[in-house]
Amino acid sequence: MGKKTLRLFTILSCAAMTLTGCGSSNASDSTTSSSSKDDRVVIYTAAEDERIAYIQEELNKKFPETEIVIQSLGTGQLLSKLQAEGKNGDCDIFYDLEVVNAEIILNADPDLFVDLSDYDFSIYDASVTGYTDRHHKYAVNGKTAGAFLVNTKMLEDLGLPVPATYEDMLKPEYKELIAMPNPKSSGTGYSYYNGMVTVLGEDAGMAYFDTINPNIKEYTTSGSAPAKSAVRGDVAIAYGLLWQCVNYANENDGMTVIVPEQGLAFDLFTMGMISGHETKGSVKAVFDYLYNELNKPQCAKFNPDKIYVDMPAAEIANYPASYQEITMNGLFDFEYKQNLLDKWKY
Repeated sequence: MGKKTLRLFTILSCAAMTLTGCGSSNASDSTTSSSSKDDRVVIYTAAEDERIAYIQEELNKKFPETEIVIQSLGTGQLLSKLQAEGKNGDCDIFYDLEVVNAEIILNADPDLFVDLSDYDFSIYDASVTGYTDRHHKYAVNGKTAGAFLVNTKMLEDLGLPVPATYEDMLKPEYKELIAMPNPKSSGTGYSYYNGMVTVLGEDAGMAYFDTINPNIKEYTTSGSAPAKSAVRGDVAIAYGLLWQCVNYANENDGMTVIVPEQGLAFDLFTMGMISGHETKGSVKAVFDYLYNELNKPQCAKFNPDKIYVDMPAAEIANYPASYQEITMNGLFDFEYKQNLLDKWKY
């Protein structure tokens, strides 16, 4: 393929792990309050388990008289469940819905989500509000940049160097040593795919994945699974969420985080309410608390990439103070995404 040389990665050497994955692949209900309570709020989310646990705990403290049920769904499952159920389903609040998936839903059913125009959107950084000139049917609850987690001990045992560029990842010595999420099932995987297409152009981007394919041991359904595989030593190089990679590196020896100097691909995730449910019990009160108070500390603890004008400092040790972002193509364009996914062969 016609390869395009990319700049070296900035390598962050930490010390290793703490968190888990990008939206579980199996749906499960997490109910931590008595089912005898009259007031009940149901939240559908693709957030990772540790984030769900934190949000559940904080909501239970804030609303002790309300039964708050958080249902964990994979990225694709959350989309399909909201599409299938519409306004008559159990979901009151959605949280961590990938932004393009939110646009897919609104294209088919523009009135499914509550209009949030009365909420203060001036709290958001301009980099994440590219949709607000068209509607206010959701709010951004997080930005998730992608990076690489490398098991340096595994590479050392194999007599291989730590790859330093995107082109290095294409070298045949890394055959079946890399894991990445499947773009068709994972927002993290799609952001990597789209990021490379954005940087290289469509033809060269597609050729890049053709060339790297022999080096990919597994395309995972979950966005967090590759990093877990790298920690276990099943693969040496994993593409995953930056915040998760840094946490894994903070708590595991022999792990290194690679942040490309050229820029990080990223995705946006959203929160909102299902139309007609905002007048039910404590639904609006719970959402107001998420919007106005809870989401900021959640970002600081778990995904501290900037979405707010007044962004709280990251609570994750060794998290990069700054990094270059790729100016992602089609960030809010579901037709663009579908076109790319139709061309994905693996």
